[in-house]
Amino acid sequence: MLNRRLFLSSAAAFAVAGAGTAFARTGPLFGFDPAQLLGRTRRAQDPEDVPLDPQIRASRIAWLAEHTDELDSIDLDDNEFEDLEPFGKAVGDARIVMLGEQLHGDGTTFRAKARLVRFLHEEMGFDVLAFESGFLGMRKVWQRIREGENARTAARSGLFDMWSRSRQVQPLIDYVGTRAHSSRPLELAGFDCQLTGSPSRDHPLSDLVNFLTSHDVDSASIANWPQFLDVFKKFAVPYNDPRQPPTSSLAQADQDVLLSTLDALIARIAGMNGEEAAFWRQLFKSTKAQIQLRFGYDPENFTMTVTNVRDPAMANNLIWLAREAFPRRKIIVWAATFHNIRNPHLIETGLTTMGHLVWQAFGDAVYNVGFTAYEGSIGWASNELGWFPSEPVPLPSPSPNSLEGLWGETRHDNAFLDLRRLPAGGEWLRAPLVSQPLGYGPRLADWSQVLDAMVFTRTMRPSTTVE
Repeated sequence: MLNRRLFLSSAAAFAVAGAGTAFARTGPLFGFDPAQLLGRTRRAQDPEDVPLDPQIRASRIAWLAEHTDELDSIDLDDNEFEDLEPFGKAVGDARIVMLGEQLHGDGTTFRAKARLVRFLHEEMGFDVLAFESGFLGMRKVWQRIREGENARTAARSGLFDMWSRSRQVQPLIDYVGTRAHSSRPLELAGFDCQLTGSPSRDHPLSDLVNFLTSHDVDSASIANWPQFLDVFKKFAVPYNDPRQPPTSSLAQADQDVLLSTLDALIARIAGMNGEEAAFWRQLFKSTKAQIQLRFGYDPENFTMTVTNVRDPAMANNLIWLAREAFPRRKIIVWAATFHNIRNPHLIETGLTTMGHLVWQAFGDAVYNVGFTAYEGSIGWASNELGWFPSEPVPLPSPSPNSLEGLWGETRHDNAFLDLRRLPAGGEWLRAPLVSQPLGYGPRLADWSQVLDAMVFTRTMRPSTTVE
């Protein structure tokens, strides 16, 4: 996830970690392969290979103990927010706060993020929560909640299962549901170009026809319309078999039909005004990226082919949400830290990340929080398809001189570090340092140029499945 060599390497390290090779075949189109992320990579120049002077190491531990802010709680129900005041001060006037996660099996991180979401909503005026899930699917989830459907049921229709079925995320979903009809709801949105959940299968074509009809557009007048309907139904079927390429049932001619029809639709509604027309224009653009993603699938070069299409598409959707759908509102982003980072070239990924493109668009109005852990294990909720390990996976031990190795020597269990405004003595955090907030693989970087903050967890607990 963090380095092209690592992306393209064998998944054998995952088996060494005791997880087996269930994911090694491939993964859902998330943009990275967890099977390749838990393996450790080393280079001769890594600081972990060169012991720090004991006095320097001790001074860094003392600095972290004094200048990072302990979080008293990571329970969403705890609304005594005094411990989060340093976090709020660090966020300041930012309009977009990105909350990352190392992998999608970080139960403790999910709990911490949920409490930060509540704080941002109740204390700092954020009222949109945008998930790394389908642009269309999450719009439908929110509509169903607003229409009175149980929030947990609605979430499972469009939010990725790794969150919608995680026991550690349920309190946040309930929170969204109970406030859906309040004076200040926390509105859900999605920015992924992938078609997630049942709304992507059950609604888009009928909704599209209704939209066109309401604007006096005869769908039958659009070239190849019947063929488009037939091909789109196949295209929208979830990619459920990791042994088969996602376009195994579609031909090149099908791709041509999808793209040409979407182009015709974009042209036909280009001059239409209104929120609904704007949404459909963006959805058509997003779907074109998903078509490129699916037809460009290469199992031998999975991460490079997926991420270099998906991340720019997610960025385009998130920028649209911030500029067009919610131009005067504050947005919380829930996604993998890898997608959120800026300056990915500093960690040699060879990729352009969503976070970098959004940062280029909004600058310091984006505040990007990474999460890291010292010890523990991870596990994925809802693993029916066998994409992820079936049992919790122990985390690799951090090197003694890494950020995690140093932080672990303090008494902190959960703590916050603002990398934007470091107090005196923290200059060493603006130099290359080994850390593992991206998939638990240790990488060397000036993390202050990649993230705006870190949240430290001493002991990571797995995400678990709720019935």
